[in-house]
Amino acid sequence: MKFSLIKANELDASLTTQWAALRKHDLVYESPYYAPVFSTIVAQARADARILLCEDAGEIAAILPFHALGKFRAISIGDFLADYQGPISRPGLDMPFGEMLAAMQCRHFGFNHMPVGLGKFQQYAWVHSQSHILDLAAGFDAYAQRLAEQRDASLLKKVATNERKLSKKHGELRFELQSGSHADYLALLAGKSEQFQRTVGAEHDIFKRDWVRQVVDEIRLSNSPDFAGMLSTLHAGDALIAAHFGMRSDKVLHYWFPWYDTAFAEFSPGLILLAQSARHAAQIGIQSIDLGRGDQAYKLRFATGAHQLCEGAISSPSILGKMQAGVYQAKQVLKASSLGQYLRKLRQTGK
Repeated sequence: MKFSLIKANELDASLTTQWAALRKHDLVYESPYYAPVFSTIVAQARADARILLCEDAGEIAAILPFHALGKFRAISIGDFLADYQGPISRPGLDMPFGEMLAAMQCRHFGFNHMPVGLGKFQQYAWVHSQSHILDLAAGFDAYAQRLAEQRDASLLKKVATNERKLSKKHGELRFELQSGSHADYLALLAGKSEQFQRTVGAEHDIFKRDWVRQVVDEIRLSNSPDFAGMLSTLHAGDALIAAHFGMRSDKVLHYWFPWYDTAFAEFSPGLILLAQSARHAAQIGIQSIDLGRGDQAYKLRFATGAHQLCEGAISSPSILGKMQAGVYQAKQVLKASSLGQYLRKLRQTGK
């Protein structure tokens, strides 16, 4: 097995073709995060983007895009923006992690959205999670039937009732799955920034980071059959009351940045937006909507499946990863404690 390291801007047509072929080996690779375009866009915004090539028997057997954070540490491409991480590889490939780290020129590779089953990364995980999905492969009606059987039989009926009430009070509803409105795009980003600042603090407003804004802007301008940005909007009369920005491959829509105007909260506009997105996405051939990691209430209510993920690190020496795992577990204990809840309340109130 042979490893080689290139800068992301050295990705050529031949490697892109081989990358596309490797994506066909696993359904999880249908996520737009595994498209070469995503890595290319991130690389344009961050000079630390690299691509590790793994060659076996004279063929490219795996491709791992990542960020080289100095001489000792590396993380997956996209950093905290990446809801899916890890190598794009052929089935059953057993990459020697020690050689892999040496080729990456680092001692520590951290991951937090690694699909379970990709290589042996799970052996180095210290926590597991899941990314909830809406299965639209058989169409929206089949999804709605499965949702009624598995979750809440009245959910979509409640959404429809809220649509009627909202329309009656504030004007006719208008939904666009793929909006070209720049004004609505800016309104969404402003709304998400306000949400970040209100809920987790101004220092966690990711849209204030130049590279994040560049990546999101470039994704919005992308429009190919296998990768495109997608801005979806919901208006009541002339008012924008909810919007979502995400990205899609030919089969998967990744639900990334949803927002709604809290002045309309009584009508649950976020749920209306997601239900409409599912209905219209199924009509253009989208087979699943991935809601990303986390167990927020709306995800649990709408999901009919999930991808299993894990978080951890591989390192050389291995004690580095074990130390990080210990720190992570200590933080989780603090968060769950009364002291952690008190500190979190202080941060949110600013007192």
